[in-house]
Amino acid sequence: MMDETKKSLEKLGINEIHDDYVSKKRFEDGGQYRFEVPGIQGPSALESLLEASNDYDLTIHRATQTKGIMFLLDDEISKMVDLAQDANMQLFLAVGPRAPYDTSATVQTEEGKRIGYRLRGYNNLVYAIEDVKRAVDLGVRGILLYDEGLLYALSKMRDAGELPKDLLFLLHKDLLLHLRRSSIRNGSSAWTVFLFFSWGRK
Repeated sequence: MMDETKKSLEKLGINEIHDDYVSKKRFEDGGQYRFEVPGIQGPSALESLLEASNDYDLTIHRATQTKGIMFLLDDEISKMVDLAQDANMQLFLAVGPRAPYDTSATVQTEEGKRIGYRLRGYNNLVYAIEDVKRAVDLGVRGILLYDEGLLYALSKMRDAGELPKDLLFLLHKDLLLHLRRSSIRNGSSAWTVFLFFSWGRK
């Protein structure tokens, strides 16, 4: 029975992966994999991460702050940028405005839970973009996003030269279902799944 199912999948272009399979996909520097640590909410946490990685002789390729840019002072963001640059590590900061931080309790209801961390209304879209622009002005070049509409707006702003061309956008797993067919059009640089397994931009 399983052989018939496998043949059906093969017709769809879905082939069985054998134990000796090795992916030919590589990152820009030729590496096969990346280590990313989420939940690095401030400079002290980033310092601790770097100290631990040195103690254990580990290479961390990316650190991601998830709570929100708006919770960090300018000096804290600048310090995180400097620490990441010195360690040759990517730094991604998350957009602060999101439904759970908003005044409405809609996101706490059964139906409203579908909103997730998305933005509610025009004003919150403006606040989110301002959050990103502040981080960019302080040297941040990686932004974690929770809203596909925000991704679209930021991508268009980047294309228009209103944001740096080297600004990268990292998508939370909740957006994968909605964006898997339109990531190139929407301008995403990577997808991420907690525990942060991410695909780089092709």
